Amino acid sequence: MRLYSEAEARELLPEVIPVVERLSEAFIELRALKAAISSEARGAAGDGNLLADPWAETDGEDRGERLARQVRDAAARLDDWGIELKDPERGLIDFYHQRGTEVVFLCYLLGERDIEYWHTLTGGFAGRQRL
Repeated sequence: MRLYSEAEARELLPEVIPVVERLSEAFIELRALKAAISSEARGAAGDGNLLADPWAETDGEDRGERLARQVRDAAARLDDWGIELKDPERGLIDFYHQRGTEVVFLCYLLGERDIEYWHTLTGGFAGRQRL
């Protein structure tokens, strides 16, 4: 487990944000595609084949596979940094941090200006407190 100081987490944030943005966008699109498949399945032709394949890509790569790979790659990059992914859709991540004698999380939500909150390891988003 990598422990980040506030300064280290803030310094890394400009590299982290684009990764979290890509992850969130791909996750949301993948979820929408799964919903479309479910809807399309209800609109299948008489022989059971889908009328349209929302997963298909023109370049031959399956759209769902591409999006799933983007989500996996972004999550792996965060893991390489030692950053916890809490909510891929919202872009919620946590950095391990030593606060006094306790290990806590520095909490960041996509769209926030900076890392401004922390919470205990079990406190979760609802337990966030200002730094």
